[in-house]
Amino acid sequence: MNKRKNPGLKTTHPKTLPKPKIWVWIAGIVLITLLAYTPVFSDLKEFTNWDDYAYATDQPLIKNLDGETIGNLFKPSTTVMLNYHPLTMISLAWDYQQGFDDTNNTLSITPFVRTNVVLHLLNTALVFLLLYRLSRRKIWAAALPALLFGIHPMHVESVAWISERKDVLYCFFLLVSSISYLQYIDTKKTWWLGLSFILFIASCLSKAMAVPLPLVLLLIDYLENRKINFKILLEKLPFVIVSIILGIMALQPQRLAMGGAADTPAFYRFLYGCYGFVVYWLKLIVPIRLSAFYPYPALTKSGGLPVIYYLMSVIALAIIITPFILIRRRKNARNQVILFGVLLFLAMTVLVLQFISVGPAIMADRYSYVSYIGPLFIAGVFLQDLVENPKTRSIILGIVSAYCLLLAITTYNRISVWQNSETLWTDVIKKYPYEIEQVGNNTVIKRIGAKTAYKNLADWYAEHQQLDSAYNYYHVLVLAGTKDAEVWSSVCNIYAMKGQLPEALNAINKAISYDPKNTDNYIKRGLVHMQQGKTDDAIADMNIVLAADPSNAQAKDLRNKFMEHHPR
Repeated sequence: MNKRKNPGLKTTHPKTLPKPKIWVWIAGIVLITLLAYTPVFSDLKEFTNWDDYAYATDQPLIKNLDGETIGNLFKPSTTVMLNYHPLTMISLAWDYQQGFDDTNNTLSITPFVRTNVVLHLLNTALVFLLLYRLSRRKIWAAALPALLFGIHPMHVESVAWISERKDVLYCFFLLVSSISYLQYIDTKKTWWLGLSFILFIASCLSKAMAVPLPLVLLLIDYLENRKINFKILLEKLPFVIVSIILGIMALQPQRLAMGGAADTPAFYRFLYGCYGFVVYWLKLIVPIRLSAFYPYPALTKSGGLPVIYYLMSVIALAIIITPFILIRRRKNARNQVILFGVLLFLAMTVLVLQFISVGPAIMADRYSYVSYIGPLFIAGVFLQDLVENPKTRSIILGIVSAYCLLLAITTYNRISVWQNSETLWTDVIKKYPYEIEQVGNNTVIKRIGAKTAYKNLADWYAEHQQLDSAYNYYHVLVLAGTKDAEVWSSVCNIYAMKGQLPEALNAINKAISYDPKNTDNYIKRGLVHMQQGKTDDAIADMNIVLAADPSNAQAKDLRNKFMEHHPR
């Protein structure tokens, strides 16, 4: 008697893994990311004194969300911290309305944190969708990059720092714009291209770092094997025009922040850029010694840079050139992805690699937020090939799982650094401390530390009336020979509060010598003079202020009070 075969028992060995519903993968990745970021919702979480006051707590532009305010935010002349990003400010204004308590006159940080995290979770899901489509619907080629994007410690800065709302917001619009562009390629419907263009503008209005998107779209064309012709280039023309206009608008105020860029040799700027380029790749793989601030290196005794900077330029060029060599030898899908990933990273970082301007830091974790999508996609495609091979599947998934767990734990722990200004700057100083030695009457600086960290931590202690701690960190900068007028002015405050008036006078004189146009320092010196009983000197300081600014009400009131105490 013949037995019927049960088709459900048919044994096969599929070449690829079963593919569950896409939403299950996305939900799982988003959940893991959320778990890694739970410490950011701590009751101890505070705004930091690194731009958060300018963006959130003390920013008048976000205290009202009415038509007039929104109109002002979109004016090209309206910048915040030398940045033009009206959509970012509108989103912060929305959070301000949710978090401000009129009764107690207090501002809760919770709405700001919640919005940052929600945008990061959305971005994580969008990275999956974008790469799933670019990889021709390969699960692992999208899942690994999306998970690493979500839990990578380098991205903590963009999420946990309230002032970096611009990062998570511009990335959101940029990713949706890219996905819309792929829809245009698939459907040939022009309205998808129009939607991509509108979202691109929204991305640029959230952060100017979005301006390289036209280059990214060309890279997508390359990966999609579209023939680059006049029609393809014409599609990008509106994008390019917007990039140029908004790029110029962003660059104009940024010129004020260039500091000593003109005094820095162009070759050194090239080496700085190459160094940052390579270190971003290294921290992608091994995210150690992460810092909110990476100071520039000290020059050698001969006036040059350490050897490592010259070596990094060779490595950087090798990273960029290698994909072209691979493509020239063999143009296949994998090599195309490698070229795509490297050029995507380059396109999204080239504007912040310090080739053009030299700011206070040589690199920043936040600049990896979008750019890492390129290298992560390369990793995802390689994982897809390894997982599809039954011989390597188990061991590779085990290694990848352990690596992802390690990254998630690192991110979980890293978030505590952004709890408040004290934890933030203490962490930076731990990694970049000053080493100063007193040899007789000479002060020898053996190692230059992160000046910004010392100053901001001292400011935080002073604000919290911990004067001794504040003085200790200011004093390090004084020993280092700082020419920062704000530091000397703060030192004056501490001496004055301690009743050490001669030291206070010396400090404020230093501040005035480094910034003679700051009238506030003359007012401060006048107050010190008055405390010393030097009425004539105090009145003279008020006269200096009023000569520069006749409408200064504080100087007028103080002069009148000083005149009342003037000996007759």
